[in-house]
Amino acid sequence: MLAALVLAAVTAVIASSFLFRAAQEARLASRSYFQSVALNLAEAGIEEGLYASNTTALDTANGWSLITGTTDDYSKTITSGFDFQQATGEIYIRVDGGTTLTPTVLAAGVIRIPQQPPMMKQIRVVAGKRQLWSNGLVVKNTLTFSGTTSIDSYDSNLGPFNSSTNRSDQATVATTSTALDPIVVGSNASIYGYVATGAAEPEVGSGGTIYGSTTPSGTLVDTSRIRHDFTANLPDVTAPTGTAISLGAISTSISLPRVGDPVGANGRYLYSASSLSAAGTEVVTVTDDVDLIVTGSISMTGNSSLVISGISPSLNIYCPGNITLSGNGVVNSTNVPSNMTIWGTAPSSGSQTITVGGNGSYTGTIYAPNADATLNGNGGTSGAVIAKSAVISGNGEFHYDIRLGGLPTSLDPHFRPSTWCELTATAGSGNAFARDNRTPFATLF
Repeated sequence: MLAALVLAAVTAVIASSFLFRAAQEARLASRSYFQSVALNLAEAGIEEGLYASNTTALDTANGWSLITGTTDDYSKTITSGFDFQQATGEIYIRVDGGTTLTPTVLAAGVIRIPQQPPMMKQIRVVAGKRQLWSNGLVVKNTLTFSGTTSIDSYDSNLGPFNSSTNRSDQATVATTSTALDPIVVGSNASIYGYVATGAAEPEVGSGGTIYGSTTPSGTLVDTSRIRHDFTANLPDVTAPTGTAISLGAISTSISLPRVGDPVGANGRYLYSASSLSAAGTEVVTVTDDVDLIVTGSISMTGNSSLVISGISPSLNIYCPGNITLSGNGVVNSTNVPSNMTIWGTAPSSGSQTITVGGNGSYTGTIYAPNADATLNGNGGTSGAVIAKSAVISGNGEFHYDIRLGGLPTSLDPHFRPSTWCELTATAGSGNAFARDNRTPFATLF
């Protein structure tokens, strides 16, 4: 009987030990799960802060409060609606510099379980404006390089492109297409930079090259410079809606702005024309900041040219029709691509062609997400191009200006995360990852 009692006691201890360990493992598994939930809540808070910054919704109607003692910092707390049966959740959000170009969003996710310490995760994200021209050539469909075309990059802050002193390998040619062979590199074409597709491999001819400054000698196609996960948002663009000065059909030489024409409130001159056509020696000269809306087509052939003359004038051309710039091309005396932009305003339901050829060069940018672009001039193109499809042919050269990558634009004003980190160190410790215990986190950390 004594032996049976001892055996029963030992069995009870072992059983209770197993039960204790099982209960402990269940508790640890539950807390591990809810730690992940707390992080998810913090990420949801980041999304809420970014959305409010993108939509100018940092106001009381959307639950935001201006933080006392600040002029541009806001907070929001969500303490209901997160019922996880075993626990409840809360989100605390702070946006610093909510209306600036680089807002900082902080968010904490909190999980509260009865009779247990709360679990908290805090994230900090610094946001910045999306960069329209962060790549050299971007299309929705196919991108074709034929002939002896070459692609590379340069820095316009150092002056015009120079193959010896101002050339780099930071150009990216990309397509959002997931079709087979979305980028075709001919046998004599070269890309000194990067290639990005939506999924498929580029098709490269026997002598075609994709390489960079670190590519091993003798390598024609450097696979480390090819990616297959490229995506981009290419919204349609429309012409300015202000009151434009009508020029009718432009077919003779003209200088803009004209003497006596009023300047708009934004400091730019706004003109409209039914068409722009020149086939002789006509010259369209721009000497100040001008926006030109052409409702029809544009054709500059022969010895005609478009000249941006001066130290810092700029020209925006908005056109839904077909555009042909050949002849002597566009002479951008500023040598700064951001000072000349063609905006293709054809809607997604329409079609448009843009051709840049002839002996002249084109220093500028082209944004035409619904246009088929052809660049075949002997003078080369410096800047950046966004189109529906593009063909670079002949002896043409394309030089991406890396300075365009940091150029802000109102076309896609939304913010994107530029840095992301989880804050885990003790608040006030001075550590780079110290938790933030300002409003509304004061009671948490």
